Amino acid sequence: MTEMKQNLTVEIPSQPTLVRTKKQTSKKLGFVVLLLPVLFLFLLFFFAPMIVLFITSFRTFNQSIGVENQWTIHNYAQFISDSSYLLILWRTLRIGFITTIICLILAYPFAYQLVKMPDKLKRLVILFVLSPLLISMVIRSYGWGILLGNNGFINHLLVNLGITRTPLTLMYTEFSVILGMVHVVFPYMVLSIMGSLERIDDSLIRASKILGAGSMRAFFGVTLPLSLPGIFAGSVMVFSLTVSSFVTPSILGGAKVKVMSYLTYEQFTNTLNWPYGAAIGFILVFISVITLVVYSRILSFSKKGVTIQ
Repeated sequence: MTEMKQNLTVEIPSQPTLVRTKKQTSKKLGFVVLLLPVLFLFLLFFFAPMIVLFITSFRTFNQSIGVENQWTIHNYAQFISDSSYLLILWRTLRIGFITTIICLILAYPFAYQLVKMPDKLKRLVILFVLSPLLISMVIRSYGWGILLGNNGFINHLLVNLGITRTPLTLMYTEFSVILGMVHVVFPYMVLSIMGSLERIDDSLIRASKILGAGSMRAFFGVTLPLSLPGIFAGSVMVFSLTVSSFVTPSILGGAKVKVMSYLTYEQFTNTLNWPYGAAIGFILVFISVITLVVYSRILSFSKKGVTIQ
């Protein structure tokens, strides 16, 4: 009988434990309540339109009727089977890749020196780097158009210096689009790499030099491997923003340098073929998702495999 009473003994939580549990529950409930408006707006203005567009991409289109209530995969098959559309896709990816490489080459040494600056000077330089983000992308793109035009400042300078007799065709080329996109996305790469470099413990670099490593070996053996997360994050951000950009390629490239976003715009506004435009848009979304998946895999691999030499 005594053994049964011992087995039925229940441990009652103390009063402080109950109070602490209630506080934690109230904090979680408050967090959920604060999150609900944001979640509602996200579902209403982002997720719901994306679902509608995704469904529309599988609808048929009739020029006399418009969007028909019939299911089809013709829109995706048409894009894959048309070489001209695949060429536009390849151009979009190529511009995104080149822009990412240029930004990485320019941003890494810039961020590396920025981290070493005194705090006051660093804040001033960061403000200078971020200042273009305060200006509309349309204004910045038209500014580059003025510089790169046939009668623009750059061609005027080249002709006066005798480098060329006639103005060069700089506008409505891949060069102008890449140049404009580098100007747009460069701050994102700088901030991403700078954040990664600031998290590196200086004692690791000092220890490597004490053990006989030179500046170059300390950089390639310690700094560069530990800054890979920032490099990958910045590259993904820059690539995704570039391949999905519409304003800058439209102004600096126009119809001569069509990219996926411009092609989507044409389908929605000129031909009014919403299902095909939605399909093109979701092909871009799919590319962005694949990029994020590859980034997460590379990042997890780098965290496991990075060793300080």
